[in-house]
Amino acid sequence: MNRESVSLGRRTTSSQQTVSVGTATTALLSAAPTRVAILVSSPSTNRLTLSLLGTAVLDQGVTLYPGGPPLVLTVEEHGDIVTRAWSAISATASQNVAIIEVLLSV
Repeated sequence: MNRESVSLGRRTTSSQQTVSVGTATTALLSAAPTRVAILVSSPSTNRLTLSLLGTAVLDQGVTLYPGGPPLVLTVEEHGDIVTRAWSAISATASQNVAIIEVLLSV
């Protein structure tokens, strides 16, 4: 998968899932070489930190705040970080995070 595939207009499929994230590292997305975009909702009650490392640490990664905009990452703008595995950790016991991922159809 590469940027050229997206710009050539290849077909995609998308899926949505909800992941409960608490105060321990949670696997958010597994690696997917055909993923071309990720949308992650902002948390509902307290901050949430996303990480490319196996272990997420609060405020040491991409931190999303309640009421903020969703995080939108595309392979065209952000490169291979879109295809990598992501983990998350929350500042509160448990909050649901909606994730939409877009994959190239093969």
